[in-house]
Amino acid sequence: MDTRELETFVAVSETLNYKKAGERLKYAPSTVFKHIQNLEKEIGKLLLTRDGRGLSLTEEGNRFLPYAMRMLSDYYRAIGKSQETEPALTVGGCEMNIGNSLLEMLSGFGAARMYLRMSMVMGPNASVPEMVRSGQVDVGFYYSTGRNVPGVSAIRLFRDSAILVTSTQNPLSEKKNLHYEDLNGMEFVYPHDSCCFVTMLMPELEKRGVSLSRVMYLGGMQMVVDRVRTQNSITLAPVCAVRRFEEVYGLRRLDLQEEPIYAWETILLGRKAENPAVQELVHFSLHEAGQLPADNILSIRTVSPGNFSNG
Repeated sequence: MDTRELETFVAVSETLNYKKAGERLKYAPSTVFKHIQNLEKEIGKLLLTRDGRGLSLTEEGNRFLPYAMRMLSDYYRAIGKSQETEPALTVGGCEMNIGNSLLEMLSGFGAARMYLRMSMVMGPNASVPEMVRSGQVDVGFYYSTGRNVPGVSAIRLFRDSAILVTSTQNPLSEKKNLHYEDLNGMEFVYPHDSCCFVTMLMPELEKRGVSLSRVMYLGGMQMVVDRVRTQNSITLAPVCAVRRFEEVYGLRRLDLQEEPIYAWETILLGRKAENPAVQELVHFSLHEAGQLPADNILSIRTVSPGNFSNG
């Protein structure tokens, strides 16, 4: 199997355009077309089809693409060629999300796809839609409260709730049936004040007349965890991240008897939505979301662009 033809197929699958693929590879469109024909002849199946919207991968093309990427990756490594030629995927999200809630899922996705060069771009949750809109990232994971986000497509994965956690030395960590009023005099820390969980929690505490000793937004998870450990502060953790907070950070959830704060774990897609690696991650994420406990899954559905807010 000719590696030039594999490179051509991967380029066409990403651009869905013979001319653009040719410009990337420095081939004439006729050469690109010939490479695809040769590959289809060798495999014995059509890999691409043309309809009213342009080129698209056939079912066989979608099935063959991961193998083509893997064969190229192995070839590049064997000859010591730069990894810049390998298929890449850039994922954006906040540190609480892709660095904690979804870390296990994303690690599993990457481990099974050694041919794919993945990189993470982290920032405040509220900045993720712009990361996607601008093309800074190929795909974004985003906690949403459900209002409008223009210029992106959104896929709801599952509804997650946030709970309060603290150090094992905090007296509240041993108490049962706590209420917001029990937080009087406590210090609250979190990475960013724009997180939708925080913007829902703080008004509720104010409405209840809860007086925190201090509220600090520290910019990063490690600083938050260190502060909680040393100062017995309180922070928020989405349910999908709680096990990590307990097992890795050594923190403990509070037994809070209040209505949970909910947000949607959401995939945001922009101009790179048709990238095969993005589609593969979307399908993998939907499958993994379907394995969560039933009380985390209220619904999974695809929605049209512009139906979410910057939570």
